[in-house]
Amino acid sequence: MTSRDDFEICIICALPLEANAVQALFEEVKEENPLGKAPDDTNTYSTGKIGNHNVVLVYMPSMGKVPAAGVSVNLKQSFKNIRLALLVGICGGVPGTTAEGVMLGDIIVGKKIVHYDFGRQYENGFVMKDGPEDSLGRQGPEIRSFVKKLEAGKEALGKKLSDYLGSALKHWGPEKINSLEDILFPSDYWHVHQTPGSCSDGRCRNQSDLCEAALKASCEDLGCDTAESERPPELLRRQSPSIYFGSVASGDKVMRSATLRDSIARREGVIAFDMEAAGVWDYLPCILIKGVCDYSDSHKNKDWQEYAAVAAAAFTKAVLEQWTSSRSGESSKAAKPRGGPVFNNNNSKIGNQAETMTFSGNTTFSF
Repeated sequence: MTSRDDFEICIICALPLEANAVQALFEEVKEENPLGKAPDDTNTYSTGKIGNHNVVLVYMPSMGKVPAAGVSVNLKQSFKNIRLALLVGICGGVPGTTAEGVMLGDIIVGKKIVHYDFGRQYENGFVMKDGPEDSLGRQGPEIRSFVKKLEAGKEALGKKLSDYLGSALKHWGPEKINSLEDILFPSDYWHVHQTPGSCSDGRCRNQSDLCEAALKASCEDLGCDTAESERPPELLRRQSPSIYFGSVASGDKVMRSATLRDSIARREGVIAFDMEAAGVWDYLPCILIKGVCDYSDSHKNKDWQEYAAVAAAAFTKAVLEQWTSSRSGESSKAAKPRGGPVFNNNNSKIGNQAETMTFSGNTTFSF
């Protein structure tokens, strides 16, 4: 690794937990970026290798599409030969109406980005601008054909994801994984004080009249009944995340409304919500890879964020094995079928063997 021109792949992360999950994949990590950067580039980078690929990790200063656009423009000053930009991290999912829809921990691959909060605000509501000059463009033929390749090989990618995720979660142990609950409340089950008289403001009657305390409280504090979950018990434990390819809604809003989520999903055909893709899409040859950490509803919390970030990073490793470098003329060598490197919380390598984990009940899954 002798020059910034040797880098064709970048990974962009908005949150530290996303970047930590990605950096755990790196070999030959160069956290201080000894290669330097262009004089006017204000970005911060780490560089290293994933498989046979030189990869630069880009740290965003904050969430949102404006910081995302800024780091994309700066990146091109220092790393001029980027052919593949991966926006990796967490997102809110759209569960859909079927029992087998998107679940927490699943992987979303964005084929199209819908800039859903770009438009006009009228007295009677918001109207999204979606004309030819207002919509985000589609990616170039190389990225589109690569995504088609990934989609065609989804079954094999799923097996790789299962292996790599199991290795990455080895240090968690079964208890931590079993503590994660996939609760999907109906769209009309509000995140409010559920017990009559428990709201000190006397509000919490419907979605448009919530007290400030309810907006900040946990489901446990409010008494939200998990028995209302729409997830059948047999779906709560799966061997590995499912992978979905589709359109993703992107904007600066944190989506915490099930009714608005469902309205946009029906109108635009999106399967997830993110806050950075709209800022990257027109500037870099980008693929969005996100793990689902919540359902974009009022019950949103951070319980699944770390798992979703690790799952997205594990899938990223599987994706990069399919990418062919223009310099070597060969794709990255495939990893051994069971397990990749295992890291502890300090990103130190502690092993290389996949783990078999036992979940609640009598079901055992091998990652």
